[in-house]
Amino acid sequence: MKKTKRQPLRFLVIARTAPGRHPHPMEVAVHPAGSASRFSISLGAHPVNAGGQVALSAVLDESRTGLNPVWEKEFEAAELHWVVPYLVRLQAGEDTPDEIVAAYTARHDKAPATIFQDRHGV
Repeated sequence: MKKTKRQPLRFLVIARTAPGRHPHPMEVAVHPAGSASRFSISLGAHPVNAGGQVALSAVLDESRTGLNPVWEKEFEAAELHWVVPYLVRLQAGEDTPDEIVAAYTARHDKAPATIFQDRHGV
């Protein structure tokens, strides 16, 4: 049987930071796909960065109504608390990508970058 290669996932980059309050630069992105959404984070300069992908549900608290406290430090450093309500609704199956783009654009005067990544992790 011939294997077919899965297409990379499209992610919206919702944060890119430089070293500052957080000791390492960060890149944070979300692949919006309802309850199958993925969350990607990379910490550190690209030659020596660490990071990965997790299911969006892992970023939310047990009730899926707010941020999992495990992620508080990263969301604070990247000033990402604005996106939590959209992530909650996205996980619940609502179509929020256009709203995320609009909110990001309003905050940064430009649309978020798009990156493509292979699916990693669980």
